[in-house]
Amino acid sequence: MMQQRPPLILIIDDEESIRDGCRQSLEKSGYSVLGAADGGEGIQIAREAKPDIALIDLKMPGISGMEIIEILSRDLPDLVLIMITGYATIVSAVEAIQKGTYDYLPKPFSPDQLRTVVRRAIEHRSLKIETRCLREEKERMEKSFITFVSHEMRSPLVVIRQYIEALKAIAGDRFDKEAEEIMERCRCRVQGLETMIEHWLDISKLGEGAFVGKKRLDLLQTIRRSTEEMAPLCMANGLVLETDLPEKLPEILGDAESLLRVFTNIIGNATKYTPEDGRISISAKSDDYHVTVRISDTGAGIPADKLPFIFEPFYRVRGKEERQRGSGLGLTFCKRIMELHGGEINASSVEGQGSTFLLKFPTQNIVLRTE
Repeated sequence: MMQQRPPLILIIDDEESIRDGCRQSLEKSGYSVLGAADGGEGIQIAREAKPDIALIDLKMPGISGMEIIEILSRDLPDLVLIMITGYATIVSAVEAIQKGTYDYLPKPFSPDQLRTVVRRAIEHRSLKIETRCLREEKERMEKSFITFVSHEMRSPLVVIRQYIEALKAIAGDRFDKEAEEIMERCRCRVQGLETMIEHWLDISKLGEGAFVGKKRLDLLQTIRRSTEEMAPLCMANGLVLETDLPEKLPEILGDAESLLRVFTNIIGNATKYTPEDGRISISAKSDDYHVTVRISDTGAGIPADKLPFIFEPFYRVRGKEERQRGSGLGLTFCKRIMELHGGEINASSVEGQGSTFLLKFPTQNIVLRTE
């Protein structure tokens, strides 16, 4: 069995006495230690030797400790950084932590203090690497699942749906009412699975930067398109779809088609949970910094204990007012689209009285995120 190497510690300090003292204290505890007298040498050694921990003096000639911390935290993400300084202040400690430092050690320090901080840093590094590995494994599993869904589930469902349609066409009027209801339930379930798969694949594509472009657009036009598309469904369900929109809204930077899907998804959800003679209202307003779109309904509402989870994947609020089963992914898609637009989506609800969704878009210095 290969013996595991002891943790490697790098000391970057222009004082030779500090480097020697740290070396002696740490080597007695079984660590391997390297030293560097300035920032340039320290960065070069770190890139070549890839130590586990680096202790970095804040005040040094040439490259400062803060610059070293910024460079190493970017180039070596698994390296745990500790700032050592005789000029420690709250401001410098906060700045160092913001740049990637795990901890700081004020001078003068004892050998025991040094060993304690380094031991904590070693434990932190192990947890950090384990977390990264788990995240990478989760991403691999998601990609494998998406591939499975795309290739192994979608095609059979299409075939099943085609067989159901063919069977209904062949049977004609020979099915009695009960058989027709069974066939319709089968068709609805297959359609629901197909919709869920499409939504899941859409969400996976968002992680790859798909769907969202970077064009200036008139949000009013997109809202009006969504109401035009959803008006027939609202009419068929006996619902009033009303709008209260200004004559003009500030332009935003975004993708019209993906935002159209956000609006139609939220309106579509409202039609599922709002009883006949109910009302769905859409309004918009703006200030110097944001455009806010409000979509409300007079439906069944969302229980208070369920509200925090409605944007989670596959989470569905089941209720007797629900007209049609959803995929549990529509609101997840909406939230992701809003995040990619630098915006946010929030929901409020009173059970038995209805729900309201607020979508807020930035109007200035907009940069879409692609990951």
